Amino acid sequence: MKYYKLILRIVFSLILVFLIYGCASKETVKTTTIYLQEIELIGPINQSPIHLTDSSETPSITFSPKFSYNTNKNVDGKIKGHTPVNENGIFQIDTVFNPDGSLSHYQEAPGANRFQYTQNNLFWDMPSVSAGLDVDIKISRNFALFGGVNYMVENNKSLWGGNIGLGLFGISQKGFAFRFDVGTHFQSIAYDAFTVESVQITGPSVSDEYVIFYHDVDEVTNWNPFVNLTINSCFPEWIFNFFLNTGYSWQTLVDFDPQKPDDRYYEYELNPFYSDREIVYDLRGESTIGFFHFTPGLTFNFADNARLLVGSRFYFITQLKDASTTLFILPMMQLDFSL
Repeated sequence: MKYYKLILRIVFSLILVFLIYGCASKETVKTTTIYLQEIELIGPINQSPIHLTDSSETPSITFSPKFSYNTNKNVDGKIKGHTPVNENGIFQIDTVFNPDGSLSHYQEAPGANRFQYTQNNLFWDMPSVSAGLDVDIKISRNFALFGGVNYMVENNKSLWGGNIGLGLFGISQKGFAFRFDVGTHFQSIAYDAFTVESVQITGPSVSDEYVIFYHDVDEVTNWNPFVNLTINSCFPEWIFNFFLNTGYSWQTLVDFDPQKPDDRYYEYELNPFYSDREIVYDLRGESTIGFFHFTPGLTFNFADNARLLVGSRFYFITQLKDASTTLFILPMMQLDFSL
């Protein structure tokens, strides 16, 4: 009886192993690796709002049209996710033909792309002039809600953005005030991106590999947080008062999915291989950079409820690899009208 049970266990185990192995051996797997070759961007730097404090009276509302000029319009850098390249720095591919001589598909040249790409592949074009309107609503003696919109045009691209958030403020009897803001930027940015998908299909009855090239031209709106501190003097008898605004902001540059095959390469129809399992490795990631900024300036009260702000905004990039420049200087002007 014991031998009988032992034989049954052995037979059952063999059948289970056979089933598992048999199913695994019949599985067709499609593995896709996504690379970002190059991207060109059009859009402004996310500029945090400047809110001055000269009174704790509430409720009140302040409208602030603003303008800034960018003295450095272009920056390029390196973003992760480029394909390996050959010794000449080029992603080398081979053309595979059908028996009748027509194009079948493209595939990566075996053994050719053995080197890491070392050149910059992100190129950012910024507008010279950016205009906007901020609205600040004091809801109590220490708290305020704010929001705003901005608009720019560059290379026939019209792009909108803005900000929303909450402010904490206070004023001392010595004539100085502070304002701490925390909020979120939203900004549309235009992109022109070249992407590569490298596909491998393996299975018991099929084995193939090919590459698909994408060229996407579109716009996307990104949301990013910021923190901001403003210190200002508020002496009514002075002709000019001063302010200092400083903070840190984040800005997403790359966050999209490739959609449109590149017409220069996509001249064939790939065989619709059936796959039991799909694996996707997206090496592009999302590129979010950081800016440390500060803005010194002067204010001039030309009416009981109106003032002029002038200053220069200094923005330092902190998270873009091999950036061609890390400092941006943006002279600015702002008008505050309070109700």
